[in-house]
Amino acid sequence: MEAVNKNIKVLLSIIKKTDVYREYKKQEEIITKDPELLDRVDQFRSDNFRLQNEAGSDSLFHVAEQIFKESAELRRIPEVNAYLDAELALCKMMQTICRELIEGINVHVPNL
Repeated sequence: MEAVNKNIKVLLSIIKKTDVYREYKKQEEIITKDPELLDRVDQFRSDNFRLQNEAGSDSLFHVAEQIFKESAELRRIPEVNAYLDAELALCKMMQTICRELIEGINVHVPNL
C-alpha cells in the first residue's frame, strides 16, 4: 500500500501541472473574487448535481426547466462560462483517469 500511496502523490503532482488543472485554478481564482456570483454558481452546480442523481422525482421536469434557465443566464456571464468550461474539462480528465484505473485492474463495473 505504501507504493500505491506514493504513486498517488506523484499522480496528483502531475495532474496539478496540467494545462487543464491550471486553467481551472485560474478561473476559480477569478470567480471567487465575486462572492455573490460564486454563491449563485455553487447553488446552480449543487442543483444540477442533485438533478442528475435523483432521477424519478415527481418534480423532475420542473427542476430541470429551472436549472436550464439558470444555466442559460449564468453562461452569459463570461467569467462563469469560463469557470464552468474549465471545471468540465477537469472533470472529464478525472473521469478518464478513473476509467483507465478501473480498466487497468480489471474491476467489473456494469454498464449504467
